[in-house]
Amino acid sequence: MELGLKDKVAIVTGGSKGIGRATALGFIEEGAHVLICARGEETLEAVAQELSAMGKGRVVAVPADLTRAEAIQEVVAHCLEAFGRIDILVNNAGSARPGDFFQLPDEAWQEDWSLKFFGYMRMAREVLHHMLRQRNGVIINVIGTGGLRPTAGYMVGGSANAALIHFTKALADEGAKNGVRVVGINPGPILTERLERFLTTLGGEGKKEEVLQRLTPLGRVGKPEEVADLVLFLSSARAAFIHGANITIDGGANPGLMG
Repeated sequence: MELGLKDKVAIVTGGSKGIGRATALGFIEEGAHVLICARGEETLEAVAQELSAMGKGRVVAVPADLTRAEAIQEVVAHCLEAFGRIDILVNNAGSARPGDFFQLPDEAWQEDWSLKFFGYMRMAREVLHHMLRQRNGVIINVIGTGGLRPTAGYMVGGSANAALIHFTKALADEGAKNGVRVVGINPGPILTERLERFLTTLGGEGKKEEVLQRLTPLGRVGKPEEVADLVLFLSSARAAFIHGANITIDGGANPGLMG
């Protein structure tokens, strides 16, 4: 399917690993230009070199701590300087820790919300100014099914995700006034480094492969590339009527009627 993303300009936060890296790779394969940002400079530069070697779209890498409002402003300014416009924002940076409610201090809540919720909100706000002037653009918030399935062991992330699901719909209402689409994606268990770290918490007893198979009705976890494919589709004109939605991609792990 031709997605028509050639020469589009995308910012992908958290672009050095997992879903972010796969998404940046997908944009480059489609001929788009990409700015990737993340905190880990060495890994980020290695991914940028990998993408540049494909000889398609241009790639810019900007190390940034998105808990800092000024860093977000610098990322957006760098993108505008390099490419002159921003067509797509993929908010993907950040995750929140699991843990016992009585053991997680206030600092854990503040740190994780600062990156996951406030990082997404600030980046969207900074980019939306420019998209409104263009009178077009797409913002994709990669959130997570934790906002749909409250659990005692994931209160920090679950509550941030729930807030982002609400934020996505509200931002869609704002963006629609000037032709900017906003969509959320709620990945379930995806085979990333983060999931590898959480395996003992998520899986209980059993070997790794057995644990992974039990996480979804399909008997497997998702691949970062499968989420990236959804991001690319939603970023394209093929998805021009999808707006204000939060779309779940989790292999059927969420049994609820919503999401």
